[in-house]
Amino acid sequence: MLLSALPTALQRLLAGIALAAVLLPAAQAQPSQTPVLDKIRDTGTITLGYRESALPFSFGDDKGQPAGYAVDLCLRVAEAAKQKLGLKDLKVRWLPLTPQNRVPTVVNGLVDLDCAPNTNTLERQKQVAFSVSHYVSTVRMLVRADSGIKSFDDLRGKTVVTSAGSTGDRHVRRLKGEYGFHDVYAKDHGESFLLLETGRAQAFVMDDVLLAGLRAKSKDPSQYVIVGPALSVEQNALMLSKADPAWKQLVDQTLARTFASPDASALQKRWFQQPIGTRGTNLALAPSAEVVNAWKHPSDAVTE
Repeated sequence: MLLSALPTALQRLLAGIALAAVLLPAAQAQPSQTPVLDKIRDTGTITLGYRESALPFSFGDDKGQPAGYAVDLCLRVAEAAKQKLGLKDLKVRWLPLTPQNRVPTVVNGLVDLDCAPNTNTLERQKQVAFSVSHYVSTVRMLVRADSGIKSFDDLRGKTVVTSAGSTGDRHVRRLKGEYGFHDVYAKDHGESFLLLETGRAQAFVMDDVLLAGLRAKSKDPSQYVIVGPALSVEQNALMLSKADPAWKQLVDQTLARTFASPDASALQKRWFQQPIGTRGTNLALAPSAEVVNAWKHPSDAVTE
């Protein structure tokens, strides 16, 4: 029977059903505008990445649990997500990451937020998003105090180590030809320091705050000094997916509120100016003018 031969009301009903059949799959195919927040709501779990040896930002404490300045910031974000989503409870799942696997882990959605001293760079922004800066550091090098090394001119024929996938990585590769040193890339900061400590490398290039942390928790901190020019100013930030602007907005707003409150100086004192970790490491670092400015004027701008 032809559609035109049916009663008008029935024609409209059938036409509506046919239209719904066409539109429903299309509607179902539309991706969520807030995939990270939706996943957190649906699972009741937030997955956070951390480092095992990036003291004082992110490290394992004496019980092997994540701790540090960036970890504390992430826990504040988790609480903000719990409140925004109206959840009674929110489980926090921690995943240890390395400088090498952190970007693909965020891109693939295996972690919702990476709680570490990630340097915000234009190259990384092609794959991931960054929060407003939570700290500012400079890339320099750690050497033995008796090595006589004061600048890159002193590295000719020597071995320089850095952590693969870190910002120190790109500087070492860039300067290798100019200064004639040998380069080695360790899997993480702990292994990089071990190579320096055992004499298999004569210099370790990395963010100065991380270098200060590794030096402070060494067997004899007086054996190591941070030297050389500042190779770059690093804007440290939390790393997250580019696919969820609403998630980034929540992260940024949470950090901005923290920095505008007494919590900022309290966190600084706790993690940078008091004994921390299993060895009671004290970096004795007051916030620099750059750090204070980053707190006063939250921004995700790159300063490469």
